[in-house]
Amino acid sequence: MSTPGPTAPEPPEPGLDPHRVLEVHPEARPEVIEAAFTVLREIACADEVDGARQLVRITWARRVLLGP
Repeated sequence: MSTPGPTAPEPPEPGLDPHRVLEVHPEARPEVIEAAFTVLREIACADEVDGARQLVRITWARRVLLGP
């Protein structure tokens, strides 16, 4: 569940680690991953300079760790 599977989507940037992007431990429960995504999404939406890039990264990381 916490590691990218064979059908994981390609990262938006080379070398990204989904756990680092969402700032969660590799053994984090799904609820923790979802909570991290929610908080980081709020931060990204408030960022007028880099928010769109952040949203792409955190959305990718969430899909990799939790599925579609």
